[in-house]
Amino acid sequence: MGKLLRSVAVLLGLGICSIPAFFVVVVAQILSLFRSKSHITPSGRTVLLTGGKMTKCLQLARMFYANGDRVIVAETKAYKYCGTRFSNAVDKFIIIPDIEGNGAAFCQALVDIARSEKVDLFVPVSSPKSALFEAMAKHDFPYHTKVFQFDANIIKKLDDKHQFIKQAAAFGLSVPESYVIDSKETLLSHQFTEGKKYILKKIDYDPVYRLDLRTLPHSGWKERVTGLPISPEDPWVLQEFIEGREVCTHTTTQNGAINLYICCDSSPFQVNYRMLDLPNVKMWVTSFVSQLNATGQISFDFIIKNDGTVMPIECNPRTHSAITLFHDQLSAAAAYYTVEKQEEFLPDAAAGHTYWHYHEMHRILKSTSFKEFSYLWQRICSGKEAVFKGSDPWPFFLNNHISIPYQLVSNMRSGNTWTGIDFNIGKLITPGGD
Repeated sequence: MGKLLRSVAVLLGLGICSIPAFFVVVVAQILSLFRSKSHITPSGRTVLLTGGKMTKCLQLARMFYANGDRVIVAETKAYKYCGTRFSNAVDKFIIIPDIEGNGAAFCQALVDIARSEKVDLFVPVSSPKSALFEAMAKHDFPYHTKVFQFDANIIKKLDDKHQFIKQAAAFGLSVPESYVIDSKETLLSHQFTEGKKYILKKIDYDPVYRLDLRTLPHSGWKERVTGLPISPEDPWVLQEFIEGREVCTHTTTQNGAINLYICCDSSPFQVNYRMLDLPNVKMWVTSFVSQLNATGQISFDFIIKNDGTVMPIECNPRTHSAITLFHDQLSAAAAYYTVEKQEEFLPDAAAGHTYWHYHEMHRILKSTSFKEFSYLWQRICSGKEAVFKGSDPWPFFLNNHISIPYQLVSNMRSGNTWTGIDFNIGKLITPGGD
């Protein structure tokens, strides 16, 4: 009953908020009719994107559209009402099968779209679950389609938190201690280095366990870990806990050269982005990417120690939501086109940081002091809402007030649980989700 009441309460809250949101969107749409529209010269290219539920897909769609491309977005049925579907930047939205079993139907659907729509460029905006399957489909795409994705063997290695650390160490880069834990007995018998703390994480992405950042050993840790699903089939990683500043990066790389780069402060639940200039982080990323010598999108999480040492925590070989910082630099889509490095795109610091309106509203409602309230309100006033755009306003309304409620109702019918809502990636956070 508690789950049901929680879902109903959120639906009611979103319903109330939908009234002013609808008014703002309609006004924005009317005002856009009176603005002079910049002429976009068709490029003749067709670009296919996946991950339509996520803001980063919408951002890329707007970037490619502004460069004259015809944009097609593919997404699974659960997210058929995602805001990206209704963006002015999207020419066609196609529903594809869920990933089940060996993912053959999912992969074949992407290949079929590339053939029938004569796709020139495929840029997967991958979820943790789909990245490998999109890579597996890579070599079945028509010869005329450029697939902007690492090969499957690279995806597997980079997605594995332990294998990634081993790879970085092989490249001669700074890394933390890392151990594979494939049973509870292995963990219980582990000899912790005196004076050090450790973080226990699933090797496979998990939207719930990833937020549990208690360090080991701690009081009662043995009782806690006996309840965790650790097994040879579902191994975890025990990683040295590093104290310092947490940052994240996103890079678009072609044959080892960086074409687009972003660095931001980070946190376990990151929904605020502002560009940072940290040369030591850039140097680490440049070294890793050049030695990897591949083409794709790659994101890193780091801790910068007090002495300036850059320590990688994990790697995500896919698009990062920090791409929203290019909201005023739509020409950055060029980073995905040519093999030759023509320019390295960096977010314009003057463009301001990005945030998601309902995450900020939730924080304001939970604020406990005027100082905290004032800080949050100032952050809203000084930044850019990542989804909303005056000339393309409907994705904001439909993502927050149609797609999310649709998912809530579907969850209520199925009896599934959810632990939160991530408006950034346009979905409910569910145990075992993607």
